[in-house]
Amino acid sequence: MRFIADLHIHSHFSIATSKELRPEFLDYWARIKGIQVVGTGDFTHPGWIAELKEKLEPAGEGLFRVKKEFKKSGPFVTDDNVRFMLTAEISNVYKKAGKVRKVHNVVMAPSFEVAEKIQAKLSGLGFNITSDGRPILGLDSRDLLEICLEASEDIFFVPAHIWTPWFSALGSKSGFDSIQECYGDLAGNIFAVETGLSTDPAMNWLVSSLDQYTLLSNSDAHSPEKLGRNANILDTELSYPSIINAMKTGERDKFLGTIDFFPEEGKYHYDGHRKCNVCWNPLETLEHNEICPVCGKKVTEGVLNRVAQLADRDDIETRPNRHSFHSLIPLKELLSELEGVGPTSKKITKQYDTLIRKAGTEFNLLLNYDIDKVRQIAGNVLSEAIARMRNREVYIKEGFDGEFGVIKVFRDGEKPQEAAQEALFLNEPEQEYHKINSPRPLISFDIKKFQKLKKEKGFGTKSNTQPVTFDLFSAIPGITDNLNPEQKEAVNHYDGSALILAGPGTGKTKVLTTRIAKLILDHNVDPENILAVTFTNKAATEMTERLSGLLNDRTLSAKIKVATFHSFGLSVLEKWFEKTGRKENFIVIDEDDKKQILHRLGVKKPDIQKASEYISNIKQQSGQEENENLLNLAGKYESFLKDINAYDFDDLLKWPLIIMKEDNEVLNYYRNRIKWLLVDEYQDVNLLQYELIRILMPDTNSNLFVIGDPNQAIYGFRGADLQFIESFKTDYPDAKIYNLKKSYRCSDSILQASGNIIDNQGSFLEGLHQGVKIKIAENPTDKSEAEFIARTVEQMIGGVGFFSMDSSI
Repeated sequence: MRFIADLHIHSHFSIATSKELRPEFLDYWARIKGIQVVGTGDFTHPGWIAELKEKLEPAGEGLFRVKKEFKKSGPFVTDDNVRFMLTAEISNVYKKAGKVRKVHNVVMAPSFEVAEKIQAKLSGLGFNITSDGRPILGLDSRDLLEICLEASEDIFFVPAHIWTPWFSALGSKSGFDSIQECYGDLAGNIFAVETGLSTDPAMNWLVSSLDQYTLLSNSDAHSPEKLGRNANILDTELSYPSIINAMKTGERDKFLGTIDFFPEEGKYHYDGHRKCNVCWNPLETLEHNEICPVCGKKVTEGVLNRVAQLADRDDIETRPNRHSFHSLIPLKELLSELEGVGPTSKKITKQYDTLIRKAGTEFNLLLNYDIDKVRQIAGNVLSEAIARMRNREVYIKEGFDGEFGVIKVFRDGEKPQEAAQEALFLNEPEQEYHKINSPRPLISFDIKKFQKLKKEKGFGTKSNTQPVTFDLFSAIPGITDNLNPEQKEAVNHYDGSALILAGPGTGKTKVLTTRIAKLILDHNVDPENILAVTFTNKAATEMTERLSGLLNDRTLSAKIKVATFHSFGLSVLEKWFEKTGRKENFIVIDEDDKKQILHRLGVKKPDIQKASEYISNIKQQSGQEENENLLNLAGKYESFLKDINAYDFDDLLKWPLIIMKEDNEVLNYYRNRIKWLLVDEYQDVNLLQYELIRILMPDTNSNLFVIGDPNQAIYGFRGADLQFIESFKTDYPDAKIYNLKKSYRCSDSILQASGNIIDNQGSFLEGLHQGVKIKIAENPTDKSEAEFIARTVEQMIGGVGFFSMDSSI
């Protein structure tokens, strides 16, 4: 029999999901939608398994149905044929091939016995499977597949939403370049993949490595009403073996195809920058070398770009075993466009209920009934909208950089009533559509041109750069010969603490790296006893390259530890992770992961940024006022990180400091190894970084060498505090203080003007030359500033420069 199946959903045990995700409500909404087989989701959770056992009963081989006493009745829902299949989604977060991987997998099981075997195995390995319906495991996807196969050879294992950037097998941020790479020697047990909401089958047909897999489509519903937004169409017996076999083989008379969202509606479909109003298809991005023309930064890459990167064919007609697919818009969204009100409004709900009473199910209207019958039930306007949707005659504004796309069936200014009347007499509406036909190539760009340009630019290819060979002799004579007197004085500082005050362009990095070279070459300091820290990977790389040049010995310079504060903290945790309750092969999450976790812990989207900042401030010891709810959230968040064997960015500073404070063995280990500590951009340290410096270099006799500009702090948002420059003299009363006065970047006039703006705090600097004359103009708004600049341009031709200053600064 022909039926629709949606096999990837969640339960109310999953974080940030509807409380109505229970068997009776899932059964109810499946009947409204017209779905006959629904996945249970979350069978790894013991509480959900217990609820399923209570409310379901066997209904055919490997399938179940809701018991009569739990069925939810409704005024227009009468069908009683909904079946359930035991399914679960599992999040795997782990390290592989030097990269953190975050892959979601869907598992389908033939019985409660098999589901409970998988539960028991995961629990026995120490994984927490009770805190979330979709557990997060520090387990390789390949190993999870092995565990499931050991439980039963009849399980069906599917890589979930394979293109999602952060959480999928082929995701651009944390995935692999092929299914085989992800699952290794067990990849032969993967027979199908899930396309997800962000792609449709035609996009996947461009990648020949996916030809061997059946392309499934499921809703990943977080509420019962979202069932069926993506789904599968099958023609088999209603049994677990028959359904699995159809998906496994992809036989065209059994697996008929899929129902899909228009993927362009996804908020990361195209590339671009939302703030800059730049929205590009992958070819346009490649033509611009991925750089936004407005802000000069790299654009945010979308899902379509990732597909294009792995695409190796331009003619989708050559893809074997192409199943048909239907691009549908949910009925409430169609009604919302026609009525001009929200899809959850009372007006739309009332219309929706009326239509379901007449049609029986939502899919009858959207997919099953011929258009004449739809017109009899729904009228001319809605039937015209559905006809256009079925023909993919729609207007599309692609989503990009976090902004959802828009799919409309009527163009702006077009009156649906008039369009519907015209459609009764015309074979095709007299208007120009942004049309997409099935099967279709990717919209709006030439994939063949993309592939050619990608090859020309070396896009996505591995570097074959050979290592550079250096002559191995001790040093270049006269490394201080090109320094000015102030720089030489700072470089010649040997032991004890020192503070170097240096403005922009005075050669701070040059002084720091030259001093390191001098310590090694002139004072025979062991390079392994030197640690130099800065704030960015770019700055650390630059320091390393300069040291290689100064020492002319890469082997020697490699012994020097040059790091960011956070990479140093990471190195501490890699050695002492057990002291924080973590395990080996822990992961470090980024800000996006942090926000995802907070959302899963129940934080509403408008509050996520505030909650994230609050937790960071707690970890940075920034003196937050106590808020019981937020403190409880911080505790839950910390427990969640421990459960998934992870640290966040702030932990890379917090935990090393805690370990050193609480364990003298660890502290003495680092004090014995780090005899010389050099800190660049000292004005940007925050409290945690300051305390790390202080615990490693506790007194004036410590060999601490810091360099900074008291007038330039850029990391205030991370808790940076200029007071640490001011308190340096108190912390290290016998420290030497050096001033670097000569700027090699700015003229005298610019330095004097900037010194006036900051109350003469920077007036000790000397410029390269006198420079042009400057006048300072204060403008209260961007508009007045622009007008001022326009009026002054002609004066500039005569040699007069200017600063314009926003009075709000």
